Amino acid sequence: MPKLRKNTYAMRYVAGQPAERILPPGAFAGVSPVYPAGTPLSSDEKIRVLVWNIFKQQRAEWQSVLKNFGKDAHLVLLQEAQTTPELVRFATSNYLAADQVPALVLPQHPSGVMTLASAHPIYC
Repeated sequence: MPKLRKNTYAMRYVAGQPAERILPPGAFAGVSPVYPAGTPLSSDEKIRVLVWNIFKQQRAEWQSVLKNFGKDAHLVLLQEAQTTPELVRFATSNYLAADQVPALVLPQHPSGVMTLASAHPIYC
């Protein structure tokens, strides 16, 4: 059986901009770092991270729960996030960047891991 090449990518959602397909990390090998090595990523003492299996937003009050628990988080990792218009709108209204790696393509919206960040992404 022939090996199938896996199509690895992520989608980036930023408020006021069209969705953007992001290449895998190896694609940036020739790009010079834009962040100096050894520089802390945050000036805060701690980086606050929230991890939640959002279960494809099936809980009725998912937006208020996410807003409450994620209000002080620098980084939010959502498992089973489905890119519905509501989630994309929430992400781009409350965070500077939202990246998703689609794992399953469901009939209407891809589902997978989504990262919401209070800072713009950098490559180092």
